[in-house]
This record gives sequence, C-alpha cells and structure tokens, in this order.
Amino acid sequence: MMGKNWLLLKIGTCFIAGITFAALLLLLGNSGTISWFPPVVVFSLVGISLMVAVAFPFFWQFKERRQQVNSVKIYSFLHAFIRYTIAFNLASFGWKKILGLQFVVPFEIAAKPMNEQTGEWLTWYYYGYSQTFGLIIAGIQIIGSYLLLFRRTMLLAAVILFSFMLNLALINIFYGMNAGALLQSVVLIIGILFLMLLDYKKLIDFFLKTTSQIPSITSVTPSMKSMLRLSAILLALLFTIYLKVSLHT
Repeated sequence: MMGKNWLLLKIGTCFIAGITFAALLLLLGNSGTISWFPPVVVFSLVGISLMVAVAFPFFWQFKERRQQVNSVKIYSFLHAFIRYTIAFNLASFGWKKILGLQFVVPFEIAAKPMNEQTGEWLTWYYYGYSQTFGLIIAGIQIIGSYLLLFRRTMLLAAVILFSFMLNLALINIFYGMNAGALLQSVVLIIGILFLMLLDYKKLIDFFLKTTSQIPSITSVTPSMKSMLRLSAILLALLFTIYLKVSLHT
C-alpha cells in the first residue's frame, strides 16, 4: 500500500470521500424543504467538504513524511467513511420507497393522457404501479447498503449495487429525471466503482480466471464451439427480422 501509487490512492480516496459526503449533505438538505438545514448551510458544507477533499491528501502526505500520522488508520477510516456515506444514501432511498415518499404520482398528473406526461412522471408511475416491485427495489437498496458495511461482504454488495445503480443512472439520463437524482446516482456509481477497483484482482480472478465446474464438450472442436456461440446471437437476429417482415406482409 505504501508503493509508488500511494499518493494517487490518497488523492482518489479523499476525492471519493468528499463527493460521497457532499451527495449525502444534498440528500439531507432535501432540496431546501427542511427548515433547520437551509440551502445556504447545505451548499456551504458541500463546498467545504470538496475543498478539504482536494487539500487533505497533500497535508496527509506532508505529515506522513515526517512520521507524524498513522497512514493505515487514516486510510482505513476514510474507506469505512466512504462505505458509510454510500450506505446511508442508498438506504435512505430504500426507506423512502417503503414509506411512500417515492414512486408517488399526484392525481392531477396521473389523470393526464400518456402522451402529455414527462419521462419523469411516466417512470414514477410505471415503477409505482406495483407496490411489491417497489418493495423489492427498496430491499435491494437497504440490504445491499447493509452488506456494504462489512469487509467480508463489501465486494459482493458493491457488484450488486453497481449493476443496480448503473441501470438507475441510465433511467435518470434517458427518461429526463431531475438533475439532483442524476447527480446522486452518478456519485454513488463512482463511489461503488472505486470500492470495486480496490479489489479488482479478486474480480478478475472470480469472473475471468476461475475454472468452471461445468464439464466441457470434448467432441466439438474449439472453432465449432465458437461458431455455435455466435449462431445463438445471429440466428436470434434472423428470427426477429423474419417476425418483423411477416408482420408487414
């Protein structure tokens, strides 16, 4: 950990800690609807957290060279802090779904024709149509957040939450969700991706290098196997083209 990339790791860790904490502050600010936490305080704290995130790694490096700090303790604290801010943020959105603060569309909006709805309201109405599905999404967010707080289950939770949040970010982008929701999803993705990259060797070993226990078909040559794999994709395309043509004839 103390190698040539140690300063870069410090900078990256502090940066991720800063932006995830800033996202948490914006979540707590709740778009200025909380009287005791007005926007001026929220954005002031966001600015301070980002400035500290930029300056602290160099202060940390300076103190380390003089052997005045325990770098392992600082790094482990920041790592835990990142996981905590991400978990708090995600769990909050999960609890909001359970308590009816998300996926709720006002009647005057829901009564409008579908072609008059914005992408945001269509998305909220669609996901709010099934309460059970909303609870499943909330469960993934809450349970995944909890597992993120344990070192043993952190990587498993990060992989699950990364896929979940990537899908959510794409929805936020292409369905015109508000900028705050998009910002939250992007920051959380960056934070989770950072946690995953710290253990990227484990991911590569598990997903790409682990030998499968499924027996291989030895009677088929490697080139034939490649052709059969490709045929699954191309034949599906040809079948779909056939369906499209038949519908227009």
